[in-house]
Amino acid sequence: MDRVFVALRLAEWERRIIDSVLGSSAEVVYMQPGSYEGLESAVAAIAFKLPSEALTRAARLRFIQVPAAGADQLDVKALAERGITVASAKGCNARAVAEHAFALLLALAKRIAELDDEVKRGVWRSYTEESFLADLEGSTLAVLGYGRIGREVARLAKAFGMRVLAVKKRPQPDELADFVGGLDSLPWVLSEADFVVITLPLTEETRGLVGERELRAMKRGSILVNVGRGGVVDEHALYKALTEGWIAGAGIDVWWRYPPEEGWPSPLGVHKLPNVIATPHRAGWTRRSREACLRFSAENVLRFLRGEEPLNIVRPDEGY
Repeated sequence: MDRVFVALRLAEWERRIIDSVLGSSAEVVYMQPGSYEGLESAVAAIAFKLPSEALTRAARLRFIQVPAAGADQLDVKALAERGITVASAKGCNARAVAEHAFALLLALAKRIAELDDEVKRGVWRSYTEESFLADLEGSTLAVLGYGRIGREVARLAKAFGMRVLAVKKRPQPDELADFVGGLDSLPWVLSEADFVVITLPLTEETRGLVGERELRAMKRGSILVNVGRGGVVDEHALYKALTEGWIAGAGIDVWWRYPPEEGWPSPLGVHKLPNVIATPHRAGWTRRSREACLRFSAENVLRFLRGEEPLNIVRPDEGY
């Protein structure tokens, strides 16, 4: 019986999901704290990342399933050269991430954190033009990265009566978007948008895609939300945009550095700025999403074990 190594810290209910799918078809070995013992004889693994020294000993490994949308913590090219296929679970948490994007967007548009703080300090703001909140209805939303998460963002946007402009590597018309264009349309899309939501994966092509030029193209008073990957946005450019008033604010769930890296989540302190709503990469962290991602991952491993084509194979040349 083939061995499947699970490099995740799981509760009993989470293990039951994986065991219910793979238990009769494979020997499932769960990682012990700080140990990758068992990986060396596994043909498949479920993991976000695996240390190089453990991979070196994994001579039989042929398939790695990432239980989330992004596979940027793995060197997919190097693994492909060793004959190891990587697949993602993209789409398993799309709705949850889209909802979180709108939570950040609404918090900024309606000044929730700012007004909450004032009320708690005993301040009651006057009804002046300067204190107007932003309308979503009739506004324009740009979605950078129009995959499954991007479409869910668009679906929610339409419920608010927003105009949706999307940017996608391989554009094609979609019923939920008023416009879908390629990367060449990015400057125009940004200049039209009142709100920008980034759902892009981090690849060689998308790293630093939103820099000073792109941020300057946005409207003064516009809002940026990033639920894709931190590295898609140039940190220094965003800091300038937020402190110099190029844009009104940002809602950020994905970062440039993560614990235990020094300076996390933003060495420049973007998360500390008063016009930033910051969350610690929790957009897809709901129980329903967790269940869906684990079940999909186990089912995709089962496809591999049966000799079938796994879903969501990550292209080594593109990284997603």
